[in-house]
Amino acid sequence: MKARVYSTVDWRKYLLEESNPRVKNFLDSRGFDVFKQVCGNINRANSQKKSKVVLLVHPNVGNVIVIEKEDFNVVYNIALNWYLKNECYEMCSTIKEYKENLNKKKEIKSKLSKTLI
Repeated sequence: MKARVYSTVDWRKYLLEESNPRVKNFLDSRGFDVFKQVCGNINRANSQKKSKVVLLVHPNVGNVIVIEKEDFNVVYNIALNWYLKNECYEMCSTIKEYKENLNKKKEIKSKLSKTLI
């Protein structure tokens, strides 16, 4: 079987509503699941100390999006705003926990570097 080659596309193209009316329509209909999966994968990557998340947009499209570690918090904020706008408060709570996990890792890392100095 041949390995399939995918094009890398900036994550903003598929996760920012302002970028394209099709994206807005897509997120209006499937945003709950999209952001739940994206944020869950980011949280998993953070707990496993991964430097980025690579997600397949759609098997028929042939594009993947890459979310670098420095953008994790940005994506969390976009998802949080989407869930607030759509009054999905349970997911807001989940996203806040994910953000706390991300910030805890940063705090531990900075404390460790200070003690080494």
